[in-house]
Amino acid sequence: MKENKTLNFIGNGSCFNTNFGNNSAYYIDKEKKSLLLIDCGETVFERLMKQKLLERIKDIDILITHMHTDHIGSLSSLLFFCEYGKGIIPTVIYPEKSTMNQYLSLVGNEPQAYKLISPRECEKYRIQEIKQEHSKFINAYGYVLELGGRRIYYSGDTKTISKPIIEAFKKGEFDEFYQDTSRYETPAHMNIETLSKLFNEEERNKITCMHFDDEITKRKAECLGFDITRVNETLNLER
Repeated sequence: MKENKTLNFIGNGSCFNTNFGNNSAYYIDKEKKSLLLIDCGETVFERLMKQKLLERIKDIDILITHMHTDHIGSLSSLLFFCEYGKGIIPTVIYPEKSTMNQYLSLVGNEPQAYKLISPRECEKYRIQEIKQEHSKFINAYGYVLELGGRRIYYSGDTKTISKPIIEAFKKGEFDEFYQDTSRYETPAHMNIETLSKLFNEEERNKITCMHFDDEITKRKAECLGFDITRVNETLNLER
């Protein structure tokens, strides 16, 4: 389904795929000059700066799926930049507030320099958290979001898709559906062959794959009929 999507991507690679950059999506309200960033891994802050995505932004929200460093590795740098470079207080959105607060304290971000809320406390966006199967050591979350009048499923990192989410998709309840994908059999990510067995050919082009291991994974997803995330190299906020 190659159409204009609500979410753009600044990177669409897995943990070790530095060529594609850490998987991270964003939504910009150009009128309000606001940014919603989903995850902020090691490569994300550098790409935000190189692409000048923060230049005219006046309001920043960062939604985190889980605490692996390819998803939060440059979050601290972004918060420092908001504090000292832009003079704004960003909002971090994460279900486990005490865990996130402890992490940010350990890396030196002062609590008065950011606001920390859970998805349920978010008033700007409607966000429903979904606990995912990804790691034995930390919790991981996917989200159902309502952005720009569209209902979006964003898997985060997960090896499975829950039955209620699959049923909702098949009933046409999602306008966009983003799914973590791997060509390997792993205990942490959705295998592309397994994914193809869950959905028929007609349904696959409504699913946008992300978090690619490599170019082979991306090509395999396309060959099986799935859409793929494409990384935006530039964004003109004046358009």
